[in-house]
Amino acid sequence: MPAALIAGATGLVGRAIAQRLAEIGGWEVTGLARRPPATPGMRWLAVDMTDAADCRRKLADLAAVTHLFYAARYDHPEGAPEAAGTNAAMLRNVVGALDAAAALKHVHAVHGTKYYGHQLGPVKVPAAEDDPRARGENFYFEQEDFLRERSRERAWSYTTSRPHTFCSPAVDTPRSIGLIIALYAAVQRELGLSLDFPGSVKAFNVRTQFADLALLARAIAWMATEPRCANQAFNVVNGDSPSWSELWSRFASWFGIESGAPRPFDLAGYMADKAEVWQRIVRKHGLRATRLDSIVLWPYANYVFKPEWDIMSSVAKARALGFSETLDTGAMFDRQFEHYRAQKIVP
Repeated sequence: MPAALIAGATGLVGRAIAQRLAEIGGWEVTGLARRPPATPGMRWLAVDMTDAADCRRKLADLAAVTHLFYAARYDHPEGAPEAAGTNAAMLRNVVGALDAAAALKHVHAVHGTKYYGHQLGPVKVPAAEDDPRARGENFYFEQEDFLRERSRERAWSYTTSRPHTFCSPAVDTPRSIGLIIALYAAVQRELGLSLDFPGSVKAFNVRTQFADLALLARAIAWMATEPRCANQAFNVVNGDSPSWSELWSRFASWFGIESGAPRPFDLAGYMADKAEVWQRIVRKHGLRATRLDSIVLWPYANYVFKPEWDIMSSVAKARALGFSETLDTGAMFDRQFEHYRAQKIVP
């Protein structure tokens, strides 16, 4: 029986991977987290992945593990660079402990399209997996180099995935562009205002992309078990490249308000004084008790809505090897909004 160890199993991606393995069946699954929950159906270990000794001690009895799914990352404030050294060390610590304890067959690391540098400015589109790395420091590069070199000395292979803008119906993670849009729309409706796009005209009309997390998890499980994928990276996105202008009227219609125009403003600053408006919405519609300043990370919206250049990834490589799934992004957001309403998060 294949046995999976999921590092970062409490996060959105780690949870999606665990769910996918459960759907497939026949997997023994263990999750790693600093503070693991009491989730049925899988084993949990509390591990400090920044501590090599703690990893060796806690993972010493995982001899049955065949696959490592690494979806952990060191927490960082929105807008601040992610700590490349710490993130690279965490992966080294986990892999090093498993190398000593288990007969690994495969290691998968979840990365992203910052590999290509789209966050720094315009890049060639569509981005392909063999395109040059972005300038500057990025923990993806250190982790990829480590996996490439380490796998040459071991019997296991590796893969990495490069999604863009994770999308999930989950309501317990603040970095969620779908939930941000839904809450913003609910506030605008309560105030009798249109759903203005918080970005420039240019940002409103360029092409962008998204990665549904269930699709990403299916792709990751495929990569980890398809021998032809060994020792390679794969872009994983929904497969379409809509502009915000194509999606925005659909969002406004879903929430029953007028679609506004692009108007550059700081959404985090705009929502800073809307706490009482939100509490009024919660009371009026009998919603779950939430705080507007903590349910989502408003500065994340500024990051997502800011680019004035196309962001597109080619998925031809995965398709050529057999993973051909695509999703309609507009329909994906519809399903997320429906889930938020069913969970009594938005009216």
